[in-house]
Formats: sequence, structure tokens, C-alpha cells
Amino acid sequence: MPATAADGGTAPALVHGRIITPGTEHQLGTYGLFPPSSAQQRTLMPGAVPFTARNAEPELLWIGFAELCGGAAERADYGALADRHSTWVIDGVPDPEAVSAEKAPWWVRFAEALEALSEQGTTLFVVSAHSLDWERAAAAWQRTRTPGAMDVPEVLAGIARRLSVLVRVESAAGAVPEGNSGS
Repeated sequence: MPATAADGGTAPALVHGRIITPGTEHQLGTYGLFPPSSAQQRTLMPGAVPFTARNAEPELLWIGFAELCGGAAERADYGALADRHSTWVIDGVPDPEAVSAEKAPWWVRFAEALEALSEQGTTLFVVSAHSLDWERAAAAWQRTRTPGAMDVPEVLAGIARRLSVLVRVESAAGAVPEGNSGS
């Protein structure tokens, strides 16, 4: 279901992209994604908070989860980055089931980033070595009642809804680009 814009119209959403696990070079290459070299690293300053991206081109932003969500970024910073880059690769996404009070704000920031990307209709590739089962993660966080993280189960449920429109590629054998039907 498309998101509703503030003016009552339909807002863009995350409709293009993939959730890729475990994120092998073959899987990424199938979608035209090639891990950046260290020489491609860029520091971006969309607002008051700097981000170190693995690569930043006019159309593509490739950034690690820790860099994107581990700092003091705010919703406006993510919006400014989304305005500049129409395709994002967020790699190194940790296991959301690994409950940790220090990681709780990271998931809140990830949700804020996803909201900004949805508003722009950004193409998103989420890359992780973990299965990224957001519903199971929400239940794990709820069971532990981690101090300072009481809203994380709801945040993870929101992430699950937002990312549910993306196709999952869970092994190299499952990565078949659109339009290719064999040899």
C-alpha cells in the first residue's frame, strides 16, 4: 500500500531494491553493485553531522550501517542525503535480534533513514550477513525489556513494514536479475 503524503496524495515509497543476505560479491554483482575500494571513500556533510561513506556518487550512496546509524544524525540529515542520492546501499546491517541497550538508538535512526528514503522513492539495497527477521527481532527485544529500549520492538515492527516491499535475495542461487531468463 503506498504511503500517504501530507497533502493527502500518494507519497513515494521504497519499491525498488533488495534485501541481500549474506551479501556475497556474486549476489551484489548480479544487481550491478561492486564493493567500493578504500580510495572511493568520501566524507559527506549534509547537515551538522558528517558521514563517511564507502562511496558517494551523484546517483549512488554506499554506506555502512554503523556509519549511518551509530552517530548523532537526525531525520533532516537523512533527508538531505536522500535528496542527493537516488540509490543507496546500506551494508553491514547487524543482527536485529542481538539485543543491546547501546544499539537501541541505532535502530531508531535506521527507521528515520528509511522514512527519509521512502519519501524520496529511493532505490535501496540492504546488505547483511544475518537473516534480518524483523518480526522475530521485535519479539526478542520485547522479551528482554532492555532498559532504555522499550520502544525498539515497535521501531523494528515499523522497519519490517517498510522493508516488506523489497525482494529478498537470500543466497547466490536466488539472485536472478529481472529480464534474464537463462542462457
